[in-house]
Amino acid sequence: MKHLKRSKITGLSLRNSKKKGIILCLVISFVLVLIPIVFTPVSSDDFIYITRNPTWSNLAWRYMNWSGRIVADAASLIMLQLPPIIYNFFKATIWVGLITLIAQLPSILNKEYKWEFKNFVIIFLLYWIANPNLGQTSFWTVGYSNYLLTNFFIVAYFSLIFFLKGENLKFWHILSISILGLLAGNSNENTSIVVVLLTLVFILLEKQKKVFLIGLPFTLIGTLSLLLSPGQNERLQYPAFQVPREQSLFHRLWNFFSSPWFIDTFKSFSWIFVTFIFIGFIYFFKRQYPKKQNIVYSLVFFFSAIVANAAFGGSYVFPVALRSLNGALVLFLISISFFLKDLSYFKSSLFKNEVFYLILLLCIPFTFSYFYATKSVVSLRGQFQVRQEAILYGKKHNQKSIHIPNYYVGKLYTPSDSIDLYQGNLGDYYDVNASVGIIPFNKDFSFDYSNKKLVNAEQIPLDEYFGTKVHLKALNIFPDDRSPNSYSINLTFDNSLLKDYSADDSILFIHVNWKRESQQSITLLNADTSLNNQLSVDGKYIFSSPIGNVRPQDIVSVDIGIYNTKTKTNSVQTTVDMSKK
Repeated sequence: MKHLKRSKITGLSLRNSKKKGIILCLVISFVLVLIPIVFTPVSSDDFIYITRNPTWSNLAWRYMNWSGRIVADAASLIMLQLPPIIYNFFKATIWVGLITLIAQLPSILNKEYKWEFKNFVIIFLLYWIANPNLGQTSFWTVGYSNYLLTNFFIVAYFSLIFFLKGENLKFWHILSISILGLLAGNSNENTSIVVVLLTLVFILLEKQKKVFLIGLPFTLIGTLSLLLSPGQNERLQYPAFQVPREQSLFHRLWNFFSSPWFIDTFKSFSWIFVTFIFIGFIYFFKRQYPKKQNIVYSLVFFFSAIVANAAFGGSYVFPVALRSLNGALVLFLISISFFLKDLSYFKSSLFKNEVFYLILLLCIPFTFSYFYATKSVVSLRGQFQVRQEAILYGKKHNQKSIHIPNYYVGKLYTPSDSIDLYQGNLGDYYDVNASVGIIPFNKDFSFDYSNKKLVNAEQIPLDEYFGTKVHLKALNIFPDDRSPNSYSINLTFDNSLLKDYSADDSILFIHVNWKRESQQSITLLNADTSLNNQLSVDGKYIFSSPIGNVRPQDIVSVDIGIYNTKTKTNSVQTTVDMSKK
């Protein structure tokens, strides 16, 4: 009796320990994705839905004139009408839900229903590091609605039909299948086709076909509602689509497959293929094989990912936008999940388990990517506030035009980790008079102006007269983290140059005179910039200009002044001797 009691206690303790492990795993992943999501600023098409633009945020108008993506458009509109704290938590929950469903899909199909820890961790890491466009599909809200959320509906549909396979179906089962089938079908132009094809494949593979036969017509209706929407045809009437519109389908397919465009759609998936190879070696050296059903489904989803990218051959836009490859990524991840499934049966200590080393390998790029991507969106959030202050100041003082700096994304492990930086509908968002233009700087602002340390830096303190109550207070040379061996020159004034000079007839000239040991003569680099490219932050007025690979130690001197373009004379000029600094 004591032995039985001890066994029950031990079993209960193990179950509780496993539940705690699952909860801890989900909480850690939730926090990891929530942090960058929370800091991602409003961007691009987000403004359209927040301001309820009477045309572009009107779902009926969009369906009739622009796109058949009813699901994504409706989700964007609903989320961006909610408080940010709510939709950010929702986004993080769905993200973790997507990873969980992909990781558990083989267990659901096999009716095992056990937690696949290794699958979850590997899929989580791969979704991040192998994502063709992480920022635009997973951080930015409208991009999230169009890609991550719609892919979640696809995976949820697969999970449901696998779960209900062979079950006695009730009314709510059929209702759930029909709803998720419609949502999965109206996902994306390429993945919608694949959802229908996969449902057909499941019908051929499975003996118990009822649940798949119920799902098929609804996925087909969802797909047709997307591909045959009036908006799809209406958008093709735009002049930008005239050339591909006049080409036959065969012509477009030939162009796609006979050029690098098709192969290029797989360049982002190098870590996916490395993982497949690594898992294959584990099976080989262990002299074990995955179960037949798992390997069949792994192959089915692998080739479905290829088909998803091949479907772009019928598109009217080439090359394919990287964010559109998110569907293929998810299908590849499902394939890996099935391929990984049987590795979970290998019982060995942590450091003798080959999967541990695969996870360790994937953690290396993940660490770099996560750090830089999160740092970037945190910085962009601060820059959003600075830009917002400039717009609100211009609105308050009735400026005829408001000039704002570009976003400085900073260093990224992969450039495509960035969010969409297009800024539309800013006037409506800030309720600025329609006659007032919000104009981006015409010169790249080349450092993180949300960083107070950089804003207040005085590498070379100065006090040069530049007009009434205007003095040049500092010159700074900062590395440009966006590319190796690049720099920017930055000038800090204590007052606005626009109080004494007009941007219409004056420019700030910055002539960088530089020389390296291997050069015989001094070279002049022109870094002139418009007076409108003046950023006001923390009581300082800063101009920034990129100077390429000219290093601080290469600079001999810098000529700075105001040049009048009408009189062809310098209104003021000073030279900073850098050789003595």
